[in-house]
Amino acid sequence: MKTTFVGAELKRIRKSLGLTQAEMTLNGKIISIGQYSKVENGIHEIGVDTLLKILTAHDEINVQTFFINLEKNYTKVDNEFSPEILSEKLMLAFYKNDLLEAQKLKKQIDNLKENKELKLRAVITVAVLSGTILNLDEKTKEDLSKNMFINDNWTKEKDSLRLFSNSMIIIDRNILPTLMKSVLRTYSDEGRLSVEVQERISSICINYLYVCFKKHVLNNVEETIAFLKKLSESPSLMFNKILGYYFECLFNGNDSDASKIRDILAKSECNQFLNKLIS
Repeated sequence: MKTTFVGAELKRIRKSLGLTQAEMTLNGKIISIGQYSKVENGIHEIGVDTLLKILTAHDEINVQTFFINLEKNYTKVDNEFSPEILSEKLMLAFYKNDLLEAQKLKKQIDNLKENKELKLRAVITVAVLSGTILNLDEKTKEDLSKNMFINDNWTKEKDSLRLFSNSMIIIDRNILPTLMKSVLRTYSDEGRLSVEVQERISSICINYLYVCFKKHVLNNVEETIAFLKKLSESPSLMFNKILGYYFECLFNGNDSDASKIRDILAKSECNQFLNKLIS
């Protein structure tokens, strides 16, 4: 997310609360103080996930009011169709699952003369929100594989991870393992991850194993299954741990245990999920 307006609003709120940049970032625990300083000055990008962590870390900040003020700032500027503003609006639409807004923004972004990456992000965002990701043309799929996840920090941003998880079915089979390896490397220490983060990354792992089995890709399969096995024993993670074992059975040819897991899902009336699961 570009910080032309986000940074200015963060700076305004911080000063109104009498906080230092160190206090705003919980002494650099959310984002380094140096990076945050660049965000406030509009020269460093910030993801929605990081932004929300900063906002919710302070009881005095009303998240809803923050975004309302952003929208007011958008309407005040002369160049409301600049790439920076459209990029911010598109990310907000994606975060809010607002398909209609994303479609409207895509039309505006399509009229830009350049900004190939932003145009591609708009296409993928609309495809993900509308459930038409598999219907994209081959040229778009190729562009996605080569250009979508080139930002060094993409694995740390919730919105980028969600986009990756939903679009990996169309990412080139030679590029997908490299992207997944970056995710596994970023979240290699499961013991220090919150349950929420484990849920997010384990879901990505399940999608990756599904795609790998369909595309006959073996790269990072063992590492991905190992990540699922090491998940904490929180009830909300049990399903993904079981699915990790299910895919391990599939890759190892253990049809007997795989069939047993499918039977349990059937008896639990998980029919919609079961229909999508590889047998």
